[in-house]
Amino acid sequence: MILTWKYQNVDKKLVYDIKKCIGCSLCKLICPTDAIELGPIPEIAQEILDDSNPKILIDYEKCCYCMLCAVICPNDAFHESIEPEGQIDLEQYPSIGKFFKIDMNKCIEDKKNDVCLLCLKVRDRNQIQNYFKIEKECPTHCFSIDSPLKGEVIIKKNMLHKCDPQGCKACVNICPTESFFIPEKAVDVKKYGKIACNEDECFYCGACENSCPDDLIIVERKEILINDPEKVGNYPWIEGWIKNIKEIFRKRLITGKEQISIPIIEEEVKRIKEKIAEEVPQLSKEDRKKLIELNEKVQTLLKSSKIRYWIKDEKTEKIRRELNKILNQNK
Repeated sequence: MILTWKYQNVDKKLVYDIKKCIGCSLCKLICPTDAIELGPIPEIAQEILDDSNPKILIDYEKCCYCMLCAVICPNDAFHESIEPEGQIDLEQYPSIGKFFKIDMNKCIEDKKNDVCLLCLKVRDRNQIQNYFKIEKECPTHCFSIDSPLKGEVIIKKNMLHKCDPQGCKACVNICPTESFFIPEKAVDVKKYGKIACNEDECFYCGACENSCPDDLIIVERKEILINDPEKVGNYPWIEGWIKNIKEIFRKRLITGKEQISIPIIEEEVKRIKEKIAEEVPQLSKEDRKKLIELNEKVQTLLKSSKIRYWIKDEKTEKIRRELNKILNQNK
């Protein structure tokens, strides 16, 4: 998907790579114009739809081409192109920290090793799926995933009766670091339940939460490492701009977007409560006594064999006259 924008002498192009997108929705959280919405992530993760379907949807009319999605993406699914080159440089943006760490004392950077070459290639822009591959195959085990996001994965254990790990596997399928797994040993099933998350590998992206069709997973982010820009521009407003970008990262990634309040619903609930609270008029003792007496007479009438035959033969006029006699006697 390619979005383009042109203003005066500047051309901007934003490319979204469907294949690289992991469905984490970090871009949706930080989008300042709410131009990004989630696509059919549960259906894609369950393989009901194939991965040629987009996990996010972008409203090009809302997009302001700020490129924050490209800055935040953990798997390099967004690519920016700005002409003339250098007009806007993402190195002038604040960014979240890298999703890996390297023990340089062990690193050998073997140019003949494919894993080493991949490692050297993908260090500049976060590519979490490649990082996971490198971590597993690094010849010196010097490379490991290290998330700038810290938090907790909460599985709603009291709701796990809804979970179908064999038929669904959405969380297992979508996790780019294979953090989610289905316990197999009896001891693990007793400890974890139907599904579990190895948080040593998790980087709290939120893809699992988005993929679960029954909302059984919560990814709660509590801390975030934000890096200052590698380059600083010379515009007078740059300091305030950097501060605001950091605030967007911090607030939206940790606490999420605020829920929309709809006052009209609250007012309607209040009105209904007041209506329910109204007192229901009660019968006086005298009226209640009359009603009981009338009910007894009607019940006696309905028990008589004559009335039963009339009901059977549908002689409604005769029944009506008999009831009128009782009602008139009760006045």
